[in-house]
Amino acid sequence: MKLKTFIHGILPLLAFSLFLAPVHAQDEFDISLPGDEAPASTPAAPVADDSGAGEGTASSGEVNLLEMIQAGGWSMWILGTFSIAVIGLLIYCLIDLQRKNFVPEQLLMAMTGDMENADLESASHKAATSPNCLGGVMQAAIHFIAERGYETLDTEKLEETMAAASRKFNRGRVRTINYFSVLAQAAPMMGLLGTVSGMIGAFAKLSSGGTGDPSKFAGNISEALITTASGLVVALPAIFCYFIFRDRLQQLVAETDEAAEELMNVLRRTVSQ
Repeated sequence: MKLKTFIHGILPLLAFSLFLAPVHAQDEFDISLPGDEAPASTPAAPVADDSGAGEGTASSGEVNLLEMIQAGGWSMWILGTFSIAVIGLLIYCLIDLQRKNFVPEQLLMAMTGDMENADLESASHKAATSPNCLGGVMQAAIHFIAERGYETLDTEKLEETMAAASRKFNRGRVRTINYFSVLAQAAPMMGLLGTVSGMIGAFAKLSSGGTGDPSKFAGNISEALITTASGLVVALPAIFCYFIFRDRLQQLVAETDEAAEELMNVLRRTVSQ
């Protein structure tokens, strides 16, 4: 009776231990879920040292100016021409927009003496032989007075004649300075045109199956970016030059008008005595 009771008691324990054995084995040796296999281990990439080995095979990634210009494509030739034009105009304006080309001190002093003596013939000769703004203005004023007499000294017509002579003499200078404005507007537009051209080429290669290799349309992207930057590089100095030289010309013209008006005042005082 005791043996039978012992057997009936041990059998459930053996069955329970056999049921738990596979679970514990799986927990101990295999913790992965079905279908979740671990990826195969790959060898670690070699760590680059600072000893300088392999410099001949590794690319530094630096691009020089010539390579950038070549990457910019056809529009870089036009932008290069624009940049040369800006430099040329800059040099010309620096040489031309000087006070000696508008109100030379020597001519001003000489014509002051002629106005004190009311010697219009001598003053006209000095003005005609002086290729500057004051000479042109005074020549027109003296010619107007010689034709109509001294009574025209206080008329607005004389002032209009002098102003017209000043505008005529500086018409070429105004046109030259306006070229800065033209280049400042044209350069970004040309850069934008190069950008559009590069993007069109990039999308054309992209549509033809170039998605797997970005290097196929990297050149077009470089063209788009370089032309945009180049257009701005040309336009920004042109904008500054336009405003600087425009104000400089206005200042010199104002000084010329003041000097011419002072000479007319000297002549008025001489005539009224």
